[in-house]
Amino acid sequence: MTINVGDKVLLFPDGRGGYTAYEISAPAVGEKCILLPDGKGGYIAVGTGVPSVGDKVPVVPDGRGGYVTWKAGPVAFQIISWGDDSKRQVRNTPEGNDFTAISGGYYHSLALKTDGSIVSWGDNGDNQVSDTPAGNDFAAISGGGFHSLALKTDGSIVSWGLDSYGQVTDTPEGNDFAAISGGLWHSLALKIDGSIVSWGYNGYNQVSDTPAGNDFAAISGGYWYSLALKTDGSIVSWGNNDRGQVTNTPAGNDFTAVAAGGWHSLALKTDGTIVSWGLDSYGQVTDTPTGNDFAAISGGYWCSLALKIDGSIVSWGRDWYNQVSDTPAGNDFTAISGGYWHSLALKR
Repeated sequence: MTINVGDKVLLFPDGRGGYTAYEISAPAVGEKCILLPDGKGGYIAVGTGVPSVGDKVPVVPDGRGGYVTWKAGPVAFQIISWGDDSKRQVRNTPEGNDFTAISGGYYHSLALKTDGSIVSWGDNGDNQVSDTPAGNDFAAISGGGFHSLALKTDGSIVSWGLDSYGQVTDTPEGNDFAAISGGLWHSLALKIDGSIVSWGYNGYNQVSDTPAGNDFAAISGGYWYSLALKTDGSIVSWGNNDRGQVTNTPAGNDFTAVAAGGWHSLALKTDGTIVSWGLDSYGQVTDTPTGNDFAAISGGYWCSLALKIDGSIVSWGRDWYNQVSDTPAGNDFTAISGGYWHSLALKR
């Protein structure tokens, strides 16, 4: 299969931190590609088979669960942080323009560099920063409450930081993982076969109630609950339900992305609109922006943010530390991540 400009593809984890691209019209044995933001709310696919290494094929959602390729763009970006800075999670944001991924934890953040190494900053009370693993063989990152995870290029997972509930020591072994997500005191991972594994704190059955099956495409860990996107475009939620995070999960099979916040959740639909549910004390649900031009979503503790196709960012919800009002202007952003009271973005 050769990917050309305008081709539509469906993306599935390849088990090595990248994705396998299947043509919508005629799915075949897929070729592996690594995705990087393209600066327009989409991604650049750097092939490891066909396309060949170094070929860049940006893709954005096509509104039907697939993606449309765009012209090539940059592959590395700088980091912008805003909001709560009590643990220097804003002022210590690393400089440079060689970052490809970001993730916000409770009071810390981490970023993946183009050379495959990880940088962490902010709160180090549980060694979330100082124990950041060395090496340049990492493909994905995720910040939990006071711990962090990273997916290696060989498909294995590394965890570090707070280990009160086995968030670190119970990290599953194996090299068949495709995606990771950190909750407050628990974590979850998506395997290449489409099944989910969870570990850590289980006070609300966020581990024991992990759904069975091998038809999952994406995962997200919230405060004491989790949610997952299935390959048919439907959403499953489990764990704490104090604010309807589970029971109010929207029905339907037209979703393309999910994001868990503190006590609320978001989902991106195939038409580019956003749906929110759960705690609404600060407008996390009712202030969800309208429109059908959104490309990515992320949940903070009591706020949310979304990336638009034009590269601009919209935030809403609790604004205690100006994580909403200080949202940076511009249309040159490529990725977003919400922490506890702070947020991050990648910028061209």
